[in-house]
Amino acid sequence: MKRILQIGMTSNYGGIESFIMNVYRNIDRKKFQFDFINMETGDKPIAYSDEIKSLGGKIYKIPGRRENIKENRNQLKKIIRENNYDFVHNNVLTWSYSDGITLPLKYSSSQVIVHSHNSYMNPGMYTRRILNFVNRRLNRKDSIIRLACSVGASKWLFRNRPSTIIPNGINTLDYAFNSKIRAEYRKEFNVKNKNVFLHVGRLSHQKNHDYLFKWFKEILKLDSNSILFLVGDGELKEELRRQVKNMGLSSQIKFLGIRNDVKNLMFMSDTFLFPSYYEGLGIVLIEAQATGLQCIASDRIEPEAQITNQIRTIDINKRPADYARLALESIKKSRNADRKESYLKVKNAGYDISNTVEMLEEIYSK
Repeated sequence: MKRILQIGMTSNYGGIESFIMNVYRNIDRKKFQFDFINMETGDKPIAYSDEIKSLGGKIYKIPGRRENIKENRNQLKKIIRENNYDFVHNNVLTWSYSDGITLPLKYSSSQVIVHSHNSYMNPGMYTRRILNFVNRRLNRKDSIIRLACSVGASKWLFRNRPSTIIPNGINTLDYAFNSKIRAEYRKEFNVKNKNVFLHVGRLSHQKNHDYLFKWFKEILKLDSNSILFLVGDGELKEELRRQVKNMGLSSQIKFLGIRNDVKNLMFMSDTFLFPSYYEGLGIVLIEAQATGLQCIASDRIEPEAQITNQIRTIDINKRPADYARLALESIKKSRNADRKESYLKVKNAGYDISNTVEMLEEIYSK
């Protein structure tokens, strides 16, 4: 059995976490076993902790870097030296955290994977930017295996070094549109006759909520019978709640927090709004398309995410008011479309989890 140590899981139920768990649920666990590092602050568990344990994975809790950087390094080194994994799989956004790369190269015979999941980094974050710049020298090491979720994510992290693009696959059949669930959820959320907009993403700068809120306010000017649901958590949660309150939109914009029924919320909704500043790929866009949901996204998303004709892109440098009517027109398209076959388009585009797992199993087998 090949043993793989996964680094990069956090307490956030985000894109990286969803990707790793989609793989873990579907990989042949008689041949490949995942263990995980938890370096969250305090006693906070990583996402999907209970499920990881039920699937046979170990979770090693070590201090976060901000808590104790020396102990963070020492304990990670101990885990790597004692277990001698076949692979140490680093799921990263930048080069800022290097110990998951340098320690196994120095203290074990493990193969090291660096997997890029984003195409930019938030402004500010000066310490992380400095570390990213300093540690970029690791890109010169020929011994590391380079993976990326998109061409843009590869160029961002690896520059001109070659990498393998691994599609962020989902279990496409699970996302086949279900009209019964749609009706049940619209009744439960009391939105049976409303225009339902949905946004799924971390409450952070990257997702551009300021534009989203202003955009939705313009939508309400054209049709007040509209509501926006936000799924996710993050460092800007309280600030964004205050912003919504100050805009007088608390009854029209609802914060749902972290959910494990995002698929059903997509069935319930009419249009998915996604004005991000940047994305490595945007796995929620893949999921939304599989449910047949109409999507309006920033033109800064990676081209690989535009699988179907359900996506329209917008220029977020333009006024939100310019796209209010487009959003309402998409509602009509969603309701008039046959959403049942959309998951097949996503599957045929190579984004089914079976394809992703097959590619990773081949890499892990070498």
